[in-house]
Amino acid sequence: MTTLVTGGTGYVGGALVRALRRRGERVRVLARKTSRTEDLVRLGVEIVTGDILDQASVEQALDGCDTLYHVAAIYEFWTPDKALLKRTAVEGTRNVLAAAQAKGIRRVIYTSTSFTIGEPRGQVGNEETPHRGYFVHTYEEAKYRAEQVAQDFARQGLPVVILNPAGIFGPGPLKSVGDLMLRAVTGRQPMLFRGRVSYVYIDDVVQGHLLAAEKGRPGERHILSAYNVDTADFLRETCRLAGVKPPPVGPLFVGRVVANLQELAARLTGRPPDLPRDVVSMLAHGTWVDGSKAERELGLRYTPLEEAIARTLDYYWQQGWLTNKPACLQEGVAARLEIQSGGRQR
Repeated sequence: MTTLVTGGTGYVGGALVRALRRRGERVRVLARKTSRTEDLVRLGVEIVTGDILDQASVEQALDGCDTLYHVAAIYEFWTPDKALLKRTAVEGTRNVLAAAQAKGIRRVIYTSTSFTIGEPRGQVGNEETPHRGYFVHTYEEAKYRAEQVAQDFARQGLPVVILNPAGIFGPGPLKSVGDLMLRAVTGRQPMLFRGRVSYVYIDDVVQGHLLAAEKGRPGERHILSAYNVDTADFLRETCRLAGVKPPPVGPLFVGRVVANLQELAARLTGRPPDLPRDVVSMLAHGTWVDGSKAERELGLRYTPLEEAIARTLDYYWQQGWLTNKPACLQEGVAARLEIQSGGRQR
């Protein structure tokens, strides 16, 4: 049988597709006409043109499938079209799961986010934590409402397992956390700001998806989170492993001023801000969650933080994004972390 992945041209979905192909599985990806799919085609992935906002195209893509990974979403903390972000999350999820229900799909894995846990400020949330009752940022609201849709379908009998990954980083296209890490080690992040944030390595997120398809119980949530750290400390550790001086740590009110100015400029230019106001709100509230249930019930093993950062820096080096070879890739350190550099020389 075939596995369908929505969002297969994105960061998490793309990594998942590659892992599935390495296992020898037949993979189909639902992609919009504007998506770049050349790399997936070279992997032997079948591409079906469609959109999660069109249920008929999802049903067509599910023909002959027994497993569905619904990963597609707009993952942005700033967008000029918040209505589209919410519609894609909520209506898109409803369309995908309704199509899966109509097709009698054997197993559905829905990629949510740890932000939907909604733990009160200062607490560490888990899968059973009641939501605080208000939203810190737009992305949280969109994904929370989408997850409610998934839970409704689970109550109706659809075998859907929900995954709640924390802030994801690692090799692959530069997204929110990865872009921030690169800016910090290349001198393009003038100041760091403190805030409790949970993080998880991309390979562990992918493994969590694969394990959920094998062992996950329908209707259950599983948080994928390995590191509860202060964001400034996380980036300072990234700089240490890169062998560069970290940016100074500043007060969060400075970040709020910068975010307001950058969003004003974004409305005029269309260029996304480096520091959206929603990110500042997230840092001010803090978001720590407990990812141990995935270890206990799915058998997931998280990568140690130092190794995860080192592997990420290794990828940046191989891509030519760094001027100097990271300190953690030097002889001795690389061996201790079991890091294998791609052999780039300078």
